[in-house]
Amino acid sequence: MRVLLDNGIFIHSEFAEEYVKGATVNWGGATQTNEVHGLVRKPPHENVEYQAQKEALFTVGRLIREGKIEAFDYWEIQCEKLRGTPSNPAWNALQDCHIRSCTPAIRRSIFSQSIYLDDVFAKGGKEDIKKGTELRGANQIAFFERLSSWKIPEIDLLISHAPRLHLTQFEIDSLRGIEYFQFLCRRSGSPENYPDIFHLWTAERNELDALLTLDGKLQRLVSRVKNEKKKTLKIRTEVLKPIELLLRLGINKPDPVPLDAARFYHWHEVT
Repeated sequence: MRVLLDNGIFIHSEFAEEYVKGATVNWGGATQTNEVHGLVRKPPHENVEYQAQKEALFTVGRLIREGKIEAFDYWEIQCEKLRGTPSNPAWNALQDCHIRSCTPAIRRSIFSQSIYLDDVFAKGGKEDIKKGTELRGANQIAFFERLSSWKIPEIDLLISHAPRLHLTQFEIDSLRGIEYFQFLCRRSGSPENYPDIFHLWTAERNELDALLTLDGKLQRLVSRVKNEKKKTLKIRTEVLKPIELLLRLGINKPDPVPLDAARFYHWHEVT
């Protein structure tokens, strides 16, 4: 299967965190306590089902390494990854996985250029506003809101200027089929959901089999649309959680997590 991984998959593929413990030693008749740096397993999520989905990522990672899953990300998801903390390779479920890059449905850089990188890499939603991030219109949500509002005459005008805008044929075809993205945006209820809808649209445009996520919002939206009596949109790419993806591949029992919850790991034990 050819699968797009959303940012939450990369975030939750990390199962270890740094930990410092005290070690008491006797030296020359005196007792002293030294700091020992190592790793422990992250605490489990309070939602048991959610935790099980996270743990299934070790099986997903193995299948990617074995070539049974072809995994992808792309520029917008890479931007989201840059907002977080640096990745910890220790006991990462996706360690040594080859992640390919696919083509965005439409490149944001064509229509939203800025020298302010904090805006370029921002989502542009409620959390950024709460943190006081200065948003100037080059962020994800600002761009996706523009895409969601374009009418046919505007799209025709853009296509007529395709050479000047350096639009590829892939992007021209995306513009001609932009109703897919706009339809789901209208059904989503909030621009906060537009980035995930764009990820799904990009997966669809690249003819990928699935978008892998731990978030249920997009999955519920797609389910509602598919169950509407009037079938106005065909969604080919599935939105799946890790265990659902494994079931599609005939795997009923995920691999165990190779990390003991009650153990302190010294750095030389890191895998």
